[in-house]
Amino acid sequence: MKEKIAYLFSILFLFFIPYSFSQTDFGYQEELEKPKIFLDYAYFKEGTGDNWRLEVYYKVFNNDLTFVKEKDEFRAAYEIEIVLFSKNKQYTASSHEEKYVVNSYQETQSEDNFLINQINLFAPGGDYKLSIKLIDHNSNQTEKSGQQINLPSLKGGEPVFSSLELARSVKQEADSSSKFVKRGEEIIPSVSDIFGDPDTVFWIYFELYGVGPENPENYLVSYELESGNKSTVFKDSTRAKLLQASDQTLYDFKKIELGTMPDRTYTLRLKLLNHEGKIRAKAEKELRIEWSQLYQVRTNWEKAVDLLRYLATDKELKELRETKGEEERIKKWQEFWKSESATSGTPVKELMEAYYKRIKYANEHFGIFGKEGYKTDLGMVYIKFGPPDEVETHPFELGSKAYQIWYYYRNDCRFLFMDVTGYGEYELQYPYKCKM
Repeated sequence: MKEKIAYLFSILFLFFIPYSFSQTDFGYQEELEKPKIFLDYAYFKEGTGDNWRLEVYYKVFNNDLTFVKEKDEFRAAYEIEIVLFSKNKQYTASSHEEKYVVNSYQETQSEDNFLINQINLFAPGGDYKLSIKLIDHNSNQTEKSGQQINLPSLKGGEPVFSSLELARSVKQEADSSSKFVKRGEEIIPSVSDIFGDPDTVFWIYFELYGVGPENPENYLVSYELESGNKSTVFKDSTRAKLLQASDQTLYDFKKIELGTMPDRTYTLRLKLLNHEGKIRAKAEKELRIEWSQLYQVRTNWEKAVDLLRYLATDKELKELRETKGEEERIKKWQEFWKSESATSGTPVKELMEAYYKRIKYANEHFGIFGKEGYKTDLGMVYIKFGPPDEVETHPFELGSKAYQIWYYYRNDCRFLFMDVTGYGEYELQYPYKCKM
């Protein structure tokens, strides 16, 4: 039998106990609060000169705006200020006031509905800092965000990729007045570059400049999607379309099916290959795939149940695994979480968010050699107890294998992990000290 009380006790600390970290800490801490404004960008050549058109995208969820009821509508009013800095000096800026209207109070509180918008700036190649500020006129609250940006030079004489713009959807025969139209198709940027259900695909749009006098038909563009453990999960190649014959500009849209790719961060790599197979240009971008837990229940029941290994008893796990039929599985899964909520006194949504956030962190930081992070000993302790208050690391001790010690002062717990095999998988050493 697994100890349920131990986990439920520790999960309460997730909401009420602040964490302190020593100088030996790795930064094992909970994911930060969701930002109120999401920022992304893409750049494309502008005209015949050396300037880029920097498309700045922002996304704001409805429940992060303040709405005022006007007759039968609910209106949000906000201002967006965007500044591009070069060498700590303002290079260019833009400011826009916008209104956003929804039809019901429920929409104003939605955590799923959002707005996406775009503002264009223009700049030559170089290193920049992009700053954005959202001013909510109905509440007078502000939210800031920023990113470092490198715009490549267009003067080198070699082929150059634009940004790889990632999108959830591409709509043909789009409204020409839309800000998101390129080559007659409306490309809605993802902004967060996180994909998963309900959409099981994502799109790539790019342009390629200065390929030279060689016939564009001689060029191939290869696509590779690589997971965190360096394994290639998708590979394809295609001939890009010719945009402008005058300067041999190429472009393409590419749809990639997610299939059953697991939750993790991936690197998308594109290469331009000539007729000899030599690489003439390349570009890459990171993206993340995240499936909702309900999607896992529907499509991968065995995995959905296994993720409960640190919360459910052996008996509960057995009963869940033996459940047949999608509707019955969903019912049993929901009943399990309602039971855990009643036992802990924590609302179902908060309890699930806390648990799966720890699993996500464990998978991102503790996975090794094909083993998902939540299955490792480091992942097990992290999921059960949360981030440690202090971590001692001893990677190069004479006469000893590499080891770590995690301290949880609030629980009077101390866990020793040792790299027994020397390949980076730290195993929990027994017995360990822990008073609950």
